[in-house]
Amino acid sequence: MITTPLITRGEIQQYKQLSNSIHNNKMNELILQSQMVDLLPLLGEQLYYDILNNTENYTELLDGNIYEYNGITYTNVGLKAVLVHYFYARYSLYGDVIDTAFGLKEKLNSDVSKQVDYPMKKTLYEHNCNYAFNLWLNVEKYIMRNNIALYIHCNSEVKNKNFRISRIG
Repeated sequence: MITTPLITRGEIQQYKQLSNSIHNNKMNELILQSQMVDLLPLLGEQLYYDILNNTENYTELLDGNIYEYNGITYTNVGLKAVLVHYFYARYSLYGDVIDTAFGLKEKLNSDVSKQVDYPMKKTLYEHNCNYAFNLWLNVEKYIMRNNIALYIHCNSEVKNKNFRISRIG
């Protein structure tokens, strides 16, 4: 069982507004889901598990960096930025669902507040997935330009699940 979150609350808060009151168990559940469902298919099993087991060897890949390739300077946004946005997509959609002795419940706000409706949650989810995928394309270029051995290029064929083309007319 994979139980190693690659990002922390503080790292999430560098990119997204995240309440300090979200329970660690719920946050880690969503991080691990994002790692397995979103990152694993992008990285491939070999590289994904090597990163989990040897994070110190992948500091630049995880945290991002500025690097040079063929005389041009590029920025790698880092795999953690990708993971944060995939996590936040899941958090937007599922973050307020909690397990109680009476079954699954949606966490209620005070009387002054109003719950975010499902269409808005779905829009936030899709927006963050799209953004995460675009960040991934930046990280993938870093991986390819630096010949990270365990990455198998065919993994880049994973499609952005939210991208749709429709015919006009």
